[in-house]
Amino acid sequence: MRNINKTSSYTKLVALLAGATLFGLLSQSALALGTLSGTTITNNASLSYTVGAVTTSIDTTLTPAQFKVDTKVNLTVVKVGAAPTSVVSDPLLGVVATTSFTVSNLGNSSHDFNLVINGLLANGTADPFGVGPVDNFNVSLCSVTGVVFGGVGSWAGAGNDFIDGLAADATATVTVSCTIPAAQADNSLAVISLLATARVDNAIAGTLGAALPAEGPNNVDPMIVDFVYADGANADDALRDAAHSDRSAYWVQTAVLSITKSATLLCDPINNNGANKAYIPGAVVQYAITIINTGTAAATLNTVTDTLQVANLALDGTLTDGTGVCGVGFSQSGTGYGAVKGTGVASTYAAPGPGTVAQAVTAGVAFASPTITITFANLAGTQIGIAGASSSLPAGDFITVYFNAIVQ
Repeated sequence: MRNINKTSSYTKLVALLAGATLFGLLSQSALALGTLSGTTITNNASLSYTVGAVTTSIDTTLTPAQFKVDTKVNLTVVKVGAAPTSVVSDPLLGVVATTSFTVSNLGNSSHDFNLVINGLLANGTADPFGVGPVDNFNVSLCSVTGVVFGGVGSWAGAGNDFIDGLAADATATVTVSCTIPAAQADNSLAVISLLATARVDNAIAGTLGAALPAEGPNNVDPMIVDFVYADGANADDALRDAAHSDRSAYWVQTAVLSITKSATLLCDPINNNGANKAYIPGAVVQYAITIINTGTAAATLNTVTDTLQVANLALDGTLTDGTGVCGVGFSQSGTGYGAVKGTGVASTYAAPGPGTVAQAVTAGVAFASPTITITFANLAGTQIGIAGASSSLPAGDFITVYFNAIVQ
């Protein structure tokens, strides 16, 4: 029996220690959350006294000091990300783009939260991220298209722009969708705001609770649960109004491409490359097609086509550089029909001169009379100098494609 008692005592001790640890964890969790609204807190006092040889105790069990914890209403709305949502505008149709916010319930009671989006902030409003231009256009048809918290979506459908029953100390991620106007100019910005207002959690799925009661406190009856607003203020809400807001933005960033074509006479069969060379039969002309990206986003280049007047021109497949006897000049690499040359800052663009060694003949240029087709994805990145991505033209860069033709 003694052994059993010892084992039992040890088991009880372990259980007590485990219980104490669990209680400590629960207490810390409760402190992090805050005592829930409506919790009744009761305190009793007891008195021990002696009269003569008789000791007696009394307490306040029948008349304890009690009160209910009031409701602290507090929340924050915070934009997600470190930069505006980048959008490419469509020249014909409006583009739907999304951005996100977090809504956190910092109070001590569950609430529904009404959500209002403002996509019509005044022109000149600063980019809330501090990286883009100021607001200069408005978005339209803004709506909440998703609310997720705890890994579960709670949004009930179009027109129900609210968070349904967000527990104390919980955070929801709200997805907002807005339409960018068609043909919106490059490097333009639209600032939007999301305002969340705490409402009563009516515990009815898919419905928004009523507005909160006015602030207390009610000092007459401590058993009545009062409301205290503790929220801060931001650009589109006020201090202690049971609401909070933040701003995000859409930044239109697209490529703005221009294309030019020039012709340079390299030589003719009479004067070769002398000062008096002329556009006569047998002369070699170098064409340069230059594409410049003055936008704020990279563009993927697909193909360039050029149709020769084959009755008057023949393609110079060796890319004559104009030296030596005209039409018999050396080929820069011996293959292909065309050449390309690097990138640079568009604002200081100066195309390389004709006949330079840098204009290496490359694959990716095909000729099927009468059309020359240049496929950028097949061009070697080292020859066009576009950071290893032969078909991408970064913002601020240019690319020049060359081919030669012989006058017939």
